[in-house]
Amino acid sequence: MTATISERISAVEATLAALRAKRGAAVLDDSVFDALEYANLEGELEALRDAEGEQVRRERHAAGSARTAHKAEQRDRLKDLERQRTEALKRAEEATRALAASLERTLSLNDQMAAAAHEIAGSVPSPLNGLDFARRLSNRLAAVMATIAGHRHRLGNLEWHNSMSKPSDDWAAGESRLLEPHLKSILEK
Repeated sequence: MTATISERISAVEATLAALRAKRGAAVLDDSVFDALEYANLEGELEALRDAEGEQVRRERHAAGSARTAHKAEQRDRLKDLERQRTEALKRAEEATRALAASLERTLSLNDQMAAAAHEIAGSVPSPLNGLDFARRLSNRLAAVMATIAGHRHRLGNLEWHNSMSKPSDDWAAGESRLLEPHLKSILEK
């Protein structure tokens, strides 16, 4: 296994430290010291430190390139998400406008049925009572709205309360079950 640059630097520094001790001893003992080996090791140490610096520079450059590439990917992703969000918002707006129109028509038809039932029977069946019908509609709507992730009871300024209805309830079938016995008696008169 090849030693890393930092391991090689440590080894050369240790060898140089030992050579410094020999050089110091040679000076004190007035003996001969081979300075060429020491000079070669200092040159090698300098080259290793240069290589270490270059390695750090390359790693930083690679990291910078990776960050730049990541940011470019995130920009592309953000553009795509913005496009998807705009499409979803358009669909939500269309659906909300359609819901408002459908609820208005449903409430109007309920009022017309209540008036017709009153004219025939002299009273309004309780399932056709406008306030009760609106309450049932709002409960059903609240049950569906509560399925919005992270917005169980509220979406901005809109609030809805816990509902006895289930999000999967069939609104028309539920109303038919409530109204059927009352309509049957009125229509048979």
